[in-house]
Amino acid sequence: MLKGGYDPLKVEEWVLRFWEENRVYEKVKRKTWDERRDAPVFAFLEGPPTANGFMHVGHARGRTLKDVKLRYARMRGYRVWDQAGWDTQGLPVELEVEKRLGLRSKKEIEEYGVERFVEECRRLVDYYIEHWERASKRLGLWLDYQHAYQTRDPRYIEAVWEFVKRAHEKGLLYEGRRVVPRCPRCGTALSSHELAQGYEEVVDPSVYFKLPLEGLQDTYLVAWTTTPWTIIANEAAVVHPEEWYVFVAVGDEVWVVAEKRLETFAKEVGLERYTVIDRVKGSSLVGMRYRHPLAEEVPYHQRHEPPYHTVLPADWVSMEDGTGIVHAAPAHGPEDFELGQKHGLEAYTPLREDGVFGDDAGAFKGLWFEDASRKVVEVLKGKGLLVHASTVKHEYPFCWRCGTRLFYYASRQWFIRLTDELKKKMADEVYSMRWAPSWAVKRMGDWVENARDWCISRERYWGTPLPVWRCTGCGHTVVVGSLEELRRLALDPESVPEDPHRPYIDRVELRCPSCGGVMKREPFVVDVWMDSGVAHTAALQQYGWLSLWDRLYPYTWITEAADQTRGWFYTLLVTGVVWHGRAPYRSVLLQGHVLDKHGKKMSKSKGNVIWAMDWMEKNGADPMRIFLLSRAPWDSINFDPDEVKRYQGYLNILWNTVKFADTYMELDQWKPKPPSEARLQAEDRWMLYKLSEALRRVEEAIESDNMHQAVQALVDLVVEQLSHRYIPLIRPRVWEEEATESKDAAYATLYYVLKAALAAMAPVTPFLAEYLYQAFIRKYEPEAPESVHMLQWPSVPRELLDEESYRAVEEALDAAEKVLALRSERRLKRRWPLRRAAVAAKPGTMLSASRLREAAEVLAKFANIKAVEVVEGEPEWAAGAEKLETDSMVVYVDMELDEETLLEGLAREVIRRAQVLRKELDLPVDHTAKKLLVYATGRLRSAVERYMELIAREVRVEQVELAAEPPAGGKRWRIEGEELVVALEP
Repeated sequence: MLKGGYDPLKVEEWVLRFWEENRVYEKVKRKTWDERRDAPVFAFLEGPPTANGFMHVGHARGRTLKDVKLRYARMRGYRVWDQAGWDTQGLPVELEVEKRLGLRSKKEIEEYGVERFVEECRRLVDYYIEHWERASKRLGLWLDYQHAYQTRDPRYIEAVWEFVKRAHEKGLLYEGRRVVPRCPRCGTALSSHELAQGYEEVVDPSVYFKLPLEGLQDTYLVAWTTTPWTIIANEAAVVHPEEWYVFVAVGDEVWVVAEKRLETFAKEVGLERYTVIDRVKGSSLVGMRYRHPLAEEVPYHQRHEPPYHTVLPADWVSMEDGTGIVHAAPAHGPEDFELGQKHGLEAYTPLREDGVFGDDAGAFKGLWFEDASRKVVEVLKGKGLLVHASTVKHEYPFCWRCGTRLFYYASRQWFIRLTDELKKKMADEVYSMRWAPSWAVKRMGDWVENARDWCISRERYWGTPLPVWRCTGCGHTVVVGSLEELRRLALDPESVPEDPHRPYIDRVELRCPSCGGVMKREPFVVDVWMDSGVAHTAALQQYGWLSLWDRLYPYTWITEAADQTRGWFYTLLVTGVVWHGRAPYRSVLLQGHVLDKHGKKMSKSKGNVIWAMDWMEKNGADPMRIFLLSRAPWDSINFDPDEVKRYQGYLNILWNTVKFADTYMELDQWKPKPPSEARLQAEDRWMLYKLSEALRRVEEAIESDNMHQAVQALVDLVVEQLSHRYIPLIRPRVWEEEATESKDAAYATLYYVLKAALAAMAPVTPFLAEYLYQAFIRKYEPEAPESVHMLQWPSVPRELLDEESYRAVEEALDAAEKVLALRSERRLKRRWPLRRAAVAAKPGTMLSASRLREAAEVLAKFANIKAVEVVEGEPEWAAGAEKLETDSMVVYVDMELDEETLLEGLAREVIRRAQVLRKELDLPVDHTAKKLLVYATGRLRSAVERYMELIAREVRVEQVELAAEPPAGGKRWRIEGEELVVALEP
């Protein structure tokens, strides 16, 4: 199983088949949930992927983070709740179906047929769920897909209804006309948390315009807007009653602006000559009437009497931008709407819900609202009412799903009231949780503390129907909490469908308990974020598992993208506190985005999206997983294929390390034994200590959601400590011909470390860890657990940890690295042995004589020094030596090569080239070749003559023969200016 190099595709194909044929996940699930009755529960709540597209590498990052946490929790002995989930309703799905059917509006949907449209939504969801489950399994994500919750399931929908009814019973559900964000493309209102997810930086108009004051000739209020189309629905001008305003003479006109804004305003509009002629408090302007700037173009304004087109007071008027005079359109701004309600202004607008101006818009009839802005500016300019028009770069909301520019619009909607008491409770819950990163708690807390009432109604089709029935006679409403309750109330119980979706549910009529009239359902579905927002309860209710609720709620851990502070994290919090009086989760991990290799956002339109399934089928999952885990989870990461290859290289080092161990252990027919039963040498004790440190770092990292630190610790363990340090130190012991205690201890340590490393790697790279476990560990321990994922999390017993020995070896390696740096400076290759060195303890240090000897032995092995002696002071030969220091030692190194060590170094260069020939011929490690023919010149020839026995032993050949001429077919090199030709007779 370990022939050749690491091939992710072959490894993962084998492991996937092994898992499936042996039902490994099901066995692990039984072991960790059913058999650990008294173990603590790790309850994971899946943030459900939306079934409207394919998984890309950004999704894969989040799902890998989930898998790491869950695999780790299983290995730590928890009963892990790992129910999968799918978000199956709402605008995301509808828009995808519209694209497929070529539909462009709600009108076209209704012409196509709502029932047919809903069936297409259902089919699309089936298609994408199949993809997501397949892609998730290919990624290695172990979840309970068999019992995945689906937000479209009737029993799940009933849980949403129950929540709405609970909110109603608590007096939190209400209907009202409010100004809310609206998407003209999707034809529905949005909630404030949806609004927060779609902001983009755009360049918009920056327009200063005049409102002519009545009774004061050539006197104008100057207002500012970035949405000129809203002037069509202007009904008032707003000033701050406590701020000072100035009357400014500009040519033959007088302009009124806030005093604090005058200088900035004048500079921005290019006003060089003006004179302040009066100064009044904003309260003095209140009640003044102005003539609507578009009265001639929009006739309905000509009918307006006070309080329309008058100056009104408001404390929210800002002195940070504009002129300090705000134009108010009650139909298009939340603050404007509330001001209008207070002063008796109707929130009327000629703009239709589809974003096009209707008949009452006069000259602007038929225009798309953005196009109307351009015409408004033209009209104002033509009438002499335009002060200045330029542009401004700012953040503006777009639909989080279809990307259309939103506008604020007054309409009748259903809301859940967020009282001050509720917001305080939610904020308290937020601050009591663990957040990763820690700064996220403030971000979430601020959002919650300033939350607005939740607009839960949507004017769409494929979603959870709003469970509110209204009497067609008296207007009385009834909120229904379940299908069973609906059947009890229905005029015709048989009309209640098993599937409560539209249009079927719309046919159910009730008898009004107030007047006896007929009640019809309100024609809304609920906000799709409410669907996933009640997953804490609905996911269990779908399968009749509410008896588990007390054990799972609040859930231990959740994770999704960082923007879910205003999405799923938020709606979970609202529903949990409203329904159950407390938050539904205890700890949260925020995820960053995955960008393309150049740091640009991935999008289908740009063609730079990397689909997870495509990547895995071509390149494998494990290298992608470890790369995606290599940065802080909440930071964005550039998906660079070259970086993925670099991490694949680290996994290849693990593969080769296991292969090295297996090769020699098999050759020696070694039987596993614990390190405690072997005569460990200093480097063995050091390696065990390094293993213990690495495991501790990995544990702390995963438990604190710093998965990148876990990756760093594992890479350091496998690559730096195990492969680059420990293997070179023990290689001479492994190559000993006879069975020795030294070799046995090296094998025992290496096997123990590799077994623990594979277990620790299992959550990060589950395929490679499983494959190497089967190929290596179960080869030597057939009775070991069936899968690496059935192991307990590894730890090193305290009796194997010798800190003093560890410190001595650490210092020796520190000194060796400094020697190697000196070698590099002097161009002395590591294969060339240095003649001698000496080590002495620094005065006052606690390094014992025995530990000093251990350090000397390790230094000799790692830095390739023929002899390292322990001394009390300077050695006699120290005058020309290099002096190095570590924390506790002084090291003297003779860097001069004498003839003998020079020749040995050259002999080792020959050995290295001969080993290349063995590899090319694919000779087994234990195979002794017949003859090595060597043609060499100069000193190189002398080296072969001097160290012929060493070359024969190291290359494993019966005979080394010096040739007078280059052997035919030999491989050529030049070493230190001399010619070398080598041929191997197998």
